[in-house]
Amino acid sequence: MTSNDSHIKKNHLTISLIILFLLFWGLEISDKLTYYFFPEFSFSQFIKAVVLIGFLIFQIAIKDYKFILIALVTFIFFSIGQLFLETSFTRNSLLTFFKFLFPILLFSFVNKRIKINKLSPEFYKTFEWVMVVNSILIFIGALLSIKLFNTYQGNRFGYNGMFAAVSNGSYGYIITLFYFLLRYKERVIKNWKFIFIFISCIFIGTKAVYLSMLFTLGYLAYVSKIPFKRTLLVVAILIGLLLAYYFFFQYGIFNSIRQSDGLLSALLSFRDQLLLEKTLPFIQESWGWVNYLFGGVSDFDLRSQMDIIDVFFFWGILGGAFYLFIFLKLFLPFKMNTTGWLFISFLAFIVLLAGNFFVYSFVALFMVTLKLKLEESMRTPLKQ
Repeated sequence: MTSNDSHIKKNHLTISLIILFLLFWGLEISDKLTYYFFPEFSFSQFIKAVVLIGFLIFQIAIKDYKFILIALVTFIFFSIGQLFLETSFTRNSLLTFFKFLFPILLFSFVNKRIKINKLSPEFYKTFEWVMVVNSILIFIGALLSIKLFNTYQGNRFGYNGMFAAVSNGSYGYIITLFYFLLRYKERVIKNWKFIFIFISCIFIGTKAVYLSMLFTLGYLAYVSKIPFKRTLLVVAILIGLLLAYYFFFQYGIFNSIRQSDGLLSALLSFRDQLLLEKTLPFIQESWGWVNYLFGGVSDFDLRSQMDIIDVFFFWGILGGAFYLFIFLKLFLPFKMNTTGWLFISFLAFIVLLAGNFFVYSFVALFMVTLKLKLEESMRTPLKQ
C-alpha cells in the first residue's frame, strides 16, 4: 500500500463528509433552480432516498447493533401510532419517518467512524468556502435584487443565496456562526471569512438569524479582553430591544402583522395560528389515547412549524421523549462544559420557535459540523 492510499484510508471519514456536504449543497442548488425554472421537475428526494438507504445498508453491514436497535424501536413507536389512525401509513407519514431517522443515522455513522478515523482540516475548509460562496451570492442578490437569491417568495425582505428552504438557510448560518466562534475563539474577529459571513447575515431576513447575530456579538464581548464588558453587554441588549421595538411596533411587515393578528403571531410568524387551526384540530378529531403516547400523523404538513411541538405531534409524548433523548445522546456522546451548553441551549431556543430542524437532511449535515467542532472544543476549552 502506498502512502497516498494509506492517507486516503485514514481520512475516509473526511472524504465521506466532504462528498455528502457537497452533494446536499448541490441538491439544494438544484431545488432552488428547479423551483424557479422547472417547477414540475425535481429529483433531489430520490437522491436523498438513495443516500439514506445506502447508510442503512452500511450500518447493518458493519453490525452497528446500537443503531439497529434504535431504528427498530423508533419504527415500532411510529407503527403503533399509525395503527390507531383512520388513514395510516400514508406516503407523507412514511417519508416523514425516514426524514426523522436521517440525523440519527448520520450521527451514528460519524460516532462509529470518528473512533477509528481522525477528521482532517479539509472538511472544515470545504464547509467554510461553501458558506463564503453562498454569502457572495447573498450580496449579489441584495445589490442587484435578483429574485433567484431571495429568502422568501413575495415581497418580504431577505436573500439567502442558493438555499432552497428558508429553514436550511437560517439553521445553516446560525450553525456557521457557532462554528467560527468555537474554532477561532476570540481570534474570530480577525478572520475575514467570519466577518464576511456575519455581514451577509444582515440580508437574510429571518428573525432566527438576527437573534443569533445578537448572541454572537454578546458572546464575543464576553470572551474578549476589552474593558467594560458588562457595560457593553447591557448596551448590546438595549440596542437589541430597541430594534425589536422598532420592527414590531413602528415599521415593516411585523408591525403590520402585530396590528392585524397580534404580537404573538408577529413574533412566531403565524405559527401560533397554524397550531390552533391545523395541528390541534387534527389531534382532537383523529387521536385516541394511544396516539397521545405514540403520535400518529397522516399529513405532516399540518404541523405548527414549531419544531419541538412538532416532534411530539409526530411521535406522541412517549415517542417524542424517546426521540429527543436519542437525538441528544447521539449528537453529544461526550461531556460538555458550560460554554458548550450555552451554544446548545440557544440553539434549542431557536428550534422551539422555528420549524424543520429535525426533518431537513441538509440541517443534519450542518449539525454534524457543529457536533465535531463542539467535541474538539471540549478537548481545548474556550477561554472564559
